[in-house]
Amino acid sequence: MNKTLPLFLAAALLFQATAFSQALENRHDPKVDINLSPSFNGTLNPEKNSYINPKYNWNINPMHNNDVNPEFNSSINPLNHYELNPDVNKTLNPMYHNEYHPKNPFWKGLYIFNRSDELIGYISVATQQLMLSFDAQGEWTGFFVKAAPGIYNHFDVKGVWDGKYLCFDSVFGYNLFDKDGNWTGQHIK
Repeated sequence: MNKTLPLFLAAALLFQATAFSQALENRHDPKVDINLSPSFNGTLNPEKNSYINPKYNWNINPMHNNDVNPEFNSSINPLNHYELNPDVNKTLNPMYHNEYHPKNPFWKGLYIFNRSDELIGYISVATQQLMLSFDAQGEWTGFFVKAAPGIYNHFDVKGVWDGKYLCFDSVFGYNLFDKDGNWTGQHIK
C-alpha cells in the first residue's frame, strides 16, 4: 500500500498537468475538412487569392487605409475607448469572466491554426466588436477589435496595437497578417 499511494499521486499530478485541452470540433478542424485549409483551398489562401490579400487589396490594409488603422481612427482604438479594452473593462476580461476562457470546460469559440493546420490557439468572441485571443496553453495573449466588416486589429492585453490584423477569408474564417501585410500563415476557423 505504501508503494501504490506515491504511484497514484504521481499519476494524478501528471494527469492534472496535461488535462487542459479543448475538444476540437470537426466543423472547425482543417485536418478533418480540407475545405477549411488554406493549403488545400486556394480561395482561403491569401497567397493565391488577391481579393483577401492586403498587399494587393489596400481596402483591407491598415497601413494604406486610415479608416481601419487604430493609430488614425480613434474610434477603433481601445486606448481611447474603455468599452473595447478588456484590460480596463472587467466585463470583457477573461480573467474576471471565466465563460470567455478556453480552460472553461463549457467554452465555445474559434480556433487558431498555423500554416500546417496545427492548433496553436483559441479565440473567444466576447462581443460583435471584440474577440479575445489565447495561446495553445490557454494563456490570454491579447484581443482583436473590429475595424470594419471582416477586419479586426490585434492588441496586446494592455490595449497596444501590435500591427497585426485579421481579414475575412471570404468563406469560413480569418487570416492573420503582420504590419507589412504579410500573411503569417495563421488562420482562424
